[in-house]
Amino acid sequence: MAVKKKTGLGLLPKLLIGTLVPILVAFLVIWAIVFFSVDLGTFRITSIKDIGSESLKQLTTTAQKESKSSLNRLGEKMIKEKAIDVAAQIEIFVKTHPKMKKDDLSKDPWLKAIAVQKVGETGYTAVHDNQGINYFHANPKIVGTDLHDLSKPLPAFWKILEASLKGPASGYYDWKDADGRIRPKYMYLAPVGDTDLIVAATTYIDEFSRPAKAMEGKMKQIEGTYLEDYQGRIKIFYLVILCVIIVLLVRIYFYARSVIHPIRYLSEVADKISMGELNTPIQMKGQGEVGVLAESIERMQISVKAAIERLQKRKEGR
Repeated sequence: MAVKKKTGLGLLPKLLIGTLVPILVAFLVIWAIVFFSVDLGTFRITSIKDIGSESLKQLTTTAQKESKSSLNRLGEKMIKEKAIDVAAQIEIFVKTHPKMKKDDLSKDPWLKAIAVQKVGETGYTAVHDNQGINYFHANPKIVGTDLHDLSKPLPAFWKILEASLKGPASGYYDWKDADGRIRPKYMYLAPVGDTDLIVAATTYIDEFSRPAKAMEGKMKQIEGTYLEDYQGRIKIFYLVILCVIIVLLVRIYFYARSVIHPIRYLSEVADKISMGELNTPIQMKGQGEVGVLAESIERMQISVKAAIERLQKRKEGR
């Protein structure tokens, strides 16, 4: 009896591997493109998942910066207009009081009401001359002082104020609140025409950008809702991909079996014929290569039977 030899993988495992591996590799590539970003030095490959979240974060950050910047510029403009407006009012007052001496200016209640006005919620205007001597201030203790004394304790403030001694000036400086917080202030200084007086208008710039903070909170809320929904959709995507892979694996397995089954059947028939079972029926009605193979085995069976019959007749004829 012949011994069956088996070497290597069978046709079914080879067919499954040859079909499934490319599909699985394709799914892995798609999965990597969708879910994984790669940094290659200065070059970055951004995944589809990160493109969505990063775009939203970038949009949120840009919107916040732009809104805050726009409101700050609006605040700067309002502070500037306030300084120029107060300077114009003082100029009119001085022209209508030509006999008033400079030393008497700070004593006049009407001029004080003009010189010290509210800017924003907490800011104010003040007046000093081109020598740095203050004439009007919200804090009575500063009236009459030499502002040069602030050059060391408040260098940023003094730098802006010193520039105003030669003409219009503006800029930011940090101011420490009573509670210890340090917040940026914006100051604009406008000279009073035909005098040596200078009007300074200043206040906290965040008074104007406060609506941007409310918008920032709203944008973060929207971002959180979007990301939560986005994560939910990603989970659904995972589930769909998993279901598709399982369905493909099952379908390919049964398809491969349907392809291999007739080949195995014909192999068994051929094996039986080779073992002498010449009357083994070939019950295979296929098309294509499998049908051709079944016909070939059937012809081989008929030929072998005919050859054996001829051989027996020759033996009987002797």
